[in-house]
Amino acid sequence: MNVDELFASFEALIEADRPDRDAVVYLARRGDDYHWWIVRPDDATRARTQPSGEASEPDTWMCFSATWPESREGLRAFFGDLLAELDSMATRADRCRWPVGDPWPRVH
Repeated sequence: MNVDELFASFEALIEADRPDRDAVVYLARRGDDYHWWIVRPDDATRARTQPSGEASEPDTWMCFSATWPESREGLRAFFGDLLAELDSMATRADRCRWPVGDPWPRVH
């Protein structure tokens, strides 16, 4: 799926069945093709999208747990940061991190 399809599927999930903080999201990228799935603590078999059986390793991947933003605008900003982080792993770009003194947790 491309970036627009990826965001649409994230948005649909949040509206239908918001994951809690304990759920782990896996996101993988092969070229311009993205796949993601969620593993919840109570149901490790539940998945949203799964890789299409490709034998090759992804260019880059990540997993994370998060408190999901409440608004569509917050979700779009969260999603943008998520993809920037994933893409920085593929391009080896140095990504600016938040200053040490900023309050935690960061939210959009």
